[in-house]
Amino acid sequence: MIVRLLNFPQTTRILFLTMFVVFLCSSAQAKRNDVVVMNNGDHFTGQVKRLQNGLLFLETDYVSGTIALDWNQVESVQSTATYRIVLNNGKRIEGKIEKVSRENAKETDFLIREATEEVQIPSAEIVSMETKKPTFWRQLQGSMDLGYSYSSGNSQTALDVNTNAAYRTAGWEVTTAYDSTFGGQAGASKTNRQDFQTTFAKYLNRNSYLLALSDFLHSSRQDLTLRTTLGGGYGRYLKRTTNTNLSWIAGVVFVNESFDVTAAQPTDQSAEALVGLQYSVIRFNFGEFDSQLLTFPGLTDSGRIRATTNNALTIKLRNNFHLAFTFWDNFDSRPPATAKRNELGVSSGIGWSF
Repeated sequence: MIVRLLNFPQTTRILFLTMFVVFLCSSAQAKRNDVVVMNNGDHFTGQVKRLQNGLLFLETDYVSGTIALDWNQVESVQSTATYRIVLNNGKRIEGKIEKVSRENAKETDFLIREATEEVQIPSAEIVSMETKKPTFWRQLQGSMDLGYSYSSGNSQTALDVNTNAAYRTAGWEVTTAYDSTFGGQAGASKTNRQDFQTTFAKYLNRNSYLLALSDFLHSSRQDLTLRTTLGGGYGRYLKRTTNTNLSWIAGVVFVNESFDVTAAQPTDQSAEALVGLQYSVIRFNFGEFDSQLLTFPGLTDSGRIRATTNNALTIKLRNNFHLAFTFWDNFDSRPPATAKRNELGVSSGIGWSF
């Protein structure tokens, strides 16, 4: 296994090292004694980590891993930590929290204590909530997926590595994603695809935000040595609840492409429009579906259209592990003469969320 890892490209070895560092840093956390009471009277004592997609995540000393509780079944919460809270109207608040019984508070059963004031709202208006952590590494959230397959009949192997991480504050967030696919077969050339994407979102009032995007793609099947995409635009949430998010983005990007020497068009530069949709939905005690579709109509290269889509279905297992099924596709309506117009892939594997 170690020999195989050393044979991977340098970017993949760095990725595995980063995974290891994040795992160590995320495991060392101070203990709290938060209290969660359910509608049926059950009490839980531990650390309230976050509220995400309709699930309240709690770590306890007597259960291995993180417990995911249905937010609609939570009667009260008492915690000493500071949280970043997002409301369904887009407002972001930072402070200490307390959820009381609806019978005692009627509709406004959720209290947020900011530095200068207290805000009391219905708990149904909470979209997400996460602990404000003291260090950069402990504030990261994301997942790592790994899939491997081998066929002895034709000596075909395939390795898929998918990772993503996000760092969020009350006013902005940064997300990164790295997807890598390596394939080989006896008597045939090897193929590889590597895509690294980073986005920066600056929240405006309510449900809108400004977006900066960078993407670096290498694809041997499309004779693409490197495609660099840099740009940005404006985005807005169309729907946002505790378990569903739907948003659109529009903007402009600049593209620099370097193709394989066998392609008739070794380099190219262009400006393109950006129009996209992002969607995510989660089902309690099952899993999550995330989808992104980005289209790039040509501005300086009129008539050319590129499109990329990344879709992932994760099914929950124990101890923050999950099964992952992904589908991705890259389309180019006007590639070089020797390159392919379309490349798609489907993979499955096991992953871990942090």
